[in-house]
Amino acid sequence: MASIESIMTPNPVFVSQHSNINKARMLMAEKKVRHLPVKDASSGKLIGMVSQKAVLAHAIKVINQRGFEQLEHTEKSMDVASIMDDSPAVFDISTELLPVAKSLLEQRSGCIAIESEGKLAGVVTSSDFVKLAVQELDN
Repeated sequence: MASIESIMTPNPVFVSQHSNINKARMLMAEKKVRHLPVKDASSGKLIGMVSQKAVLAHAIKVINQRGFEQLEHTEKSMDVASIMDDSPAVFDISTELLPVAKSLLEQRSGCIAIESEGKLAGVVTSSDFVKLAVQELDN
């Protein structure tokens, strides 16, 4: 049977709470990811998760209120802490797959942080579970 460690994306790219929203959006586009863990700049501990959905919702709000020409300036002046989920789902790397899968379904977050010894070890997304299902069905 597969484990969390075998399906997660290890050592994910991340931002600090002081990174600006524009940096997060550009990093998501560059790395082709929809979620970025947010680590405390001082301690390095996971303190949140910023999603593509939150970045896009913020962009739409800015465009509607200030116009498209103000988007980049506004994004560069705001920290990701202002749009991040500050209580993301987190599981230990030793957790079995079922509780993590159930959490993805129940919370509808799309991404779960995986920690090992209190440090961010990886992330698991709904896509990882779809890949696992395809592998299992293919066998």
